[in-house]
Amino acid sequence: MDFEHVEGPDGLDIRVPTDESYRTCAECGGDCAPDTSLSADGTGVRIAFVCAEHGVQSVVDPFSDLR
Repeated sequence: MDFEHVEGPDGLDIRVPTDESYRTCAECGGDCAPDTSLSADGTGVRIAFVCAEHGVQSVVDPFSDLR
């Protein structure tokens, strides 16, 4: 997967996938809503993309390269 780099708060480098298929439901093709409630203490920020009808479609960790 290819990423583009975006400057975040306090100069933090955030990686964002260049292909937006990660936020598209494989079942219905709809746009999925981001949800950060799946992140747990000590694991960093992970963003799940959830289809209202079909559940979680993907999980993105924008800081995985920093671990």
